[in-house]
Amino acid sequence: MSKKLTYDTWLFGAAMLIVVIGLVMIYSASAIIATQRFGAANPYLFLTRQCVFLIIGGAFMLFLMHVDGRRLANQRIIGLLMVLVMLALVAALFQRPINGTHRWIVLSHLQFQPSEFAKPVLILFLAQFLAKREDRIDELTTTLLPLCSVLALVAGLILLEPDFGTAATLVLIAAGMVFAAGIAWRRIAVFSIALIPGVMALALGAAYRRDRLFTFLNPEKDPQGKGFQAMQSLIAVGTGGLKGLGIGNGRQKLFFLPEPHTDFIFSIIGEELGLIGSLLLVGAFAFMAWRGFRVARYSQERFAFFAATGFTLMIAAQALINISVALCLLPTKGLPLPLVSYGGSSLIASLIGVGVLLNLSQQST
Repeated sequence: MSKKLTYDTWLFGAAMLIVVIGLVMIYSASAIIATQRFGAANPYLFLTRQCVFLIIGGAFMLFLMHVDGRRLANQRIIGLLMVLVMLALVAALFQRPINGTHRWIVLSHLQFQPSEFAKPVLILFLAQFLAKREDRIDELTTTLLPLCSVLALVAGLILLEPDFGTAATLVLIAAGMVFAAGIAWRRIAVFSIALIPGVMALALGAAYRRDRLFTFLNPEKDPQGKGFQAMQSLIAVGTGGLKGLGIGNGRQKLFFLPEPHTDFIFSIIGEELGLIGSLLLVGAFAFMAWRGFRVARYSQERFAFFAATGFTLMIAAQALINISVALCLLPTKGLPLPLVSYGGSSLIASLIGVGVLLNLSQQST
């Protein structure tokens, strides 16, 4: 009798716990803002929208959990998805700017961020590419240059939006997957040295990036101006203490910390749930990452190994960056906290990653 395949319920449970924490904190962080922007009758507006996004993302997750695993590695399907993502990234550049950037495509009442969906699609592409050429991972012309060319094209389009944080995250995920493929240390050293001038040029080439970098080094120098976000975030986290002020009792969301339901939601979690609540959330992310890497470790196929590694890195790396920004350990990046921050594109893309991980977990021994 054949063994019945089951998905990793621990991984699923950790993801759903994070989502529930996100819904609670989105309402707590956004109710005042929603009332101020849209009237006293709309305190649940952002929560309602997030629930709609959750239903859509949940549908994608359930579909990907049960789809035939061979379709995830289908070269034609991945190629089509890559083409669609590239077209969407180009189309976004010709959209009306929102907050000075071209990150969104707006279609009537539908608005989405193509760069968020570029993450899972690029991971599938890299997983298939590396699975085929793992034995030639150190070859420059047949493996590394084609891989870097595709990565540079996708990341370059995202940089034009401009969105340095998402582009850097993509590069970090790809680097982790290539490292998992067993690339030689000499190659790592060469590419690392070669990247330094480019990274410095990007970091210092735009005025707003220079401001973020110098503000990160000394936010106290301009606490009412460029360092305002960093200082308010630290105040929120510090005010929470051990147990927090209680859900709904935070003060920094009262028009002190800009957009507290999106990029800086971890600061509100620190203020209202305290160190205990913050560590619970960090622990949930760490547990989820462990289960994701466990799926990769016990995968029976190389595509599954690389895909599980990539999707785990997608969630874990972005969570680490977002939390580090909230704690002023990194310059402001504008990256959402996966599965927690308000935003449809981010939530749906993250749930797509969870769905693929759960699918692959059925095949791991």
